[in-house]
Amino acid sequence: MARAQANPGISWRELTPQPLILLTGSEDYLASRAFELLRSQAAAREDIEVTRLDAAKYEPGGLLLATSSSLFSSANLVEVHELAQMNEYFLKDAMSYLKDQAPENVLIMHYSGGTRGKKLIDAIKAAGALIVNCQPVKKDAEKIDFVQAEFKAEKRRITNDAVKALVAAVGNSLAELGSSCSQLIQDTTGTIDQEIVDRYYGGRVEATAFKVADAAISGNAQAALRTLRHALGTGTDPIPIVATLAMKVRQLAKVLGVNEPAASLASELGMAPWQVQQAQQQARGWKRSDLALCIEEIANTDRMVKGGSRSPGYALEHAIMFIAAKAPNR
Repeated sequence: MARAQANPGISWRELTPQPLILLTGSEDYLASRAFELLRSQAAAREDIEVTRLDAAKYEPGGLLLATSSSLFSSANLVEVHELAQMNEYFLKDAMSYLKDQAPENVLIMHYSGGTRGKKLIDAIKAAGALIVNCQPVKKDAEKIDFVQAEFKAEKRRITNDAVKALVAAVGNSLAELGSSCSQLIQDTTGTIDQEIVDRYYGGRVEATAFKVADAAISGNAQAALRTLRHALGTGTDPIPIVATLAMKVRQLAKVLGVNEPAASLASELGMAPWQVQQAQQQARGWKRSDLALCIEEIANTDRMVKGGSRSPGYALEHAIMFIAAKAPNR
């Protein structure tokens, strides 16, 4: 019998005030959004007081004081940070609070993971805490979902190509991705398309590398070289461009001749469904022998840009021309 999977929790976007809330996962940005959401909901009430506690630097009695009613409030929102580094004082006071909770309060705690305080974490879950998923967002498909949800929440439309371009440009950091969404929403009106994203973030190394790679494997050497030379002329490091070239060519090799649906291949190949679909389209007409030669050329280029050549830029240009020449005529 398959082992039942642990409850991953709800999205922070679904969060509403509850007596006991546990944020689980090491993605601090998602946890910060959850805290921010509850604070904004609490701001609508005049009779609620907000207190922040650091479980690692906790002083005895702090939780009792924060959860007690006062002359100015009848309820409290208590945020507990650094739960994974809690000291013994917090552990003791939190265990006591769980036995005698004040239902009018909201106690929200962030646990990033680890073994410390597992007794308390188990007790919080057993007490019926609402679990909120703050696990790291690593897959491109998850980042795409995140971006789409950001724009949907603000009732703004963004095209699929624009979403993919934004993830490619700033997707290494979820916090930066969230900030970029916010900037586009605030600075623009109407539908956001790829041209707008390129105008704001097209100069990023990640975005440039994908443009160079896509142009090369489609056989458009002129566009690839033009983009590359502009990037190198403005100080872009050639190493991530070579890495992107290698990734794109390997993706073509993975899907070449495979006719299964993108959705079913995605998990097997470790790619997002849209990446599989794009690679399948780009792989049409390619010969496996030519892809193998391109992989060898990129491996040699990687060595040259990492110190094996006096002119990394020339080595990279040569690789791009080589790949573009091998690309099928469409």
